[in-house]
Amino acid sequence: MRDLGPRGRLTMCLAAALLVLITAMPRAARAETSLIPLPVYATSRNGGSEYGFMPVWLLKEQNEYVYGIIAPSAVYNGNTGLNLTFRYLGFPTVDKNYRIFVNRSIGVDHEATFEYWDNKMFDGKFRFYGRFTFFKDSTYRFFGLTENSREIDETNYANQELAPQFTLGYYLPHDFMLSYGEKLRWVTVKRGRVDGVAYIKNRFPKVEGINGGGALERRLTLTYDTRDDEVFPSSGWYGNLYGEVIHGFSHNRVFTRAGINMRTFISFDDKRFVTVLKGAAELTGGRHIPFFEESSLGGENTMRGFGTDRFRDDGYILLNIEERIRLFKLHIFGVWSEWQAAPFVDIGRVYSSYSKDFFRDYQFNPGVGFRAIVQPNIVGRVDFGYGKEGLTAFVGLDFPF
Repeated sequence: MRDLGPRGRLTMCLAAALLVLITAMPRAARAETSLIPLPVYATSRNGGSEYGFMPVWLLKEQNEYVYGIIAPSAVYNGNTGLNLTFRYLGFPTVDKNYRIFVNRSIGVDHEATFEYWDNKMFDGKFRFYGRFTFFKDSTYRFFGLTENSREIDETNYANQELAPQFTLGYYLPHDFMLSYGEKLRWVTVKRGRVDGVAYIKNRFPKVEGINGGGALERRLTLTYDTRDDEVFPSSGWYGNLYGEVIHGFSHNRVFTRAGINMRTFISFDDKRFVTVLKGAAELTGGRHIPFFEESSLGGENTMRGFGTDRFRDDGYILLNIEERIRLFKLHIFGVWSEWQAAPFVDIGRVYSSYSKDFFRDYQFNPGVGFRAIVQPNIVGRVDFGYGKEGLTAFVGLDFPF
């Protein structure tokens, strides 16, 4: 795909911001607006430390329902320089929402992402999710494959990726849903921006996918869901079983992926305490699988004591245990918010085959998270996880699972 260049990406950023403002202004004119000035500080194993400022405007109906969030930011990162970001989160109804994220760093990184959910499409019989993203992140890491990959083999690269996708689900009786989805993925591997870390092509010149490549992923998923709330669950079960066929464009390769993901939510003391248990397993099969298509662990939603995709191999097994504890409720900046602490433990490993060592070499990551919740649709969080390679912090939206 042709690079738009700095002017093109800036134009795209401004166009997206203008479109959102035009859409939001008529409704905002007859509603209330709250401003929350937030300092920004985060540190991650991959990206390093960053700090800056983010003013957040909450667009509210008169009943305090938040139907939109505008959150631009200016953040400095030691690897990528000054990052200017525009965010808009729209919640026109409880069952529909969308997100726009546009970022440009003074260095080399950029991102444009649009996501849309509709949980009650076609008279409530279908569910739709669509996402388009085009980004370049120069802080990606690769340590080699298998659970025995070493910290001293750490390498850096810039991952440039184009990835449109969609999923359409059909609601079945008895809390089941059958979904079909497709994702087109085109990856380019370039030199990264992290000083003092080796370039991936120098240390792993023969790893599969080192020159990037493309793939078309087709996935079929069976989901079971009895949660009492999709955004803030406190009881019930959620699980999915999926199978995927992936057509790699390089040498016309075909490989497969299958997995299972189960979660249960148990509440106590009028939902003041919510215990969450998650178990997941995945296996990718085939020959000449690109390293970026291998199963992986590490990051804000799996093993929070490591950076994103720290471990890669044909499959993984994962267990997460988290206790979400309501500390207090607070009326601030014109909205009611709930504040939580969430101690957790993440346990898991990647693998290529079953052997006598299958129950060894598991990573154990304890940690604690803090969450701010605005009903019915907003979760902000920061999670601190500790692993054998040190402390990692993640800042973002939504629960990890």
